[in-house]
Amino acid sequence: MEFWPLIDTVDVELLASDIDTEALAAARNGLYGQRSLQYLPKEFVNHYFTSEPDGQQWRASEDLRQAVSFSQVNLHELGRMRHMRNLDVIFCRNLLIYFDDTSRRLAAESLYDALNPGGFLMLGHSESMSRISSLFTVRRFKDAIVYQKPLTV
Repeated sequence: MEFWPLIDTVDVELLASDIDTEALAAARNGLYGQRSLQYLPKEFVNHYFTSEPDGQQWRASEDLRQAVSFSQVNLHELGRMRHMRNLDVIFCRNLLIYFDDTSRRLAAESLYDALNPGGFLMLGHSESMSRISSLFTVRRFKDAIVYQKPLTV
């Protein structure tokens, strides 16, 4: 919101998903410890978070929490994944490392199907699509490798 002054003129939807309902409940609650906010500039912490009475936790503002839709998703439930469509960017960090090869390929196909043509998939630093799937085009940036669904399919 701070770096995109025209955010109110563009249709942006933020979706957060996990298979773990407890993790989703915690995310909806918007409560973070000091460690989670350590790299966020102080002015953002002061603007978007309030300190909890214990002084050890911070709660995200209501506006920030309301800007995100939360849903339980299992990448292996293809029927449920079909509802995840037309996404421009997916952050799927440090999930695929827990899957076997077959499960990784299935997850890659689900993520690919969920993206718009030209959409981007961001994985964790220890993850790579190179041995999982050839569906994506590799894009190299200064500090990241990103996987892109081709514009023409």
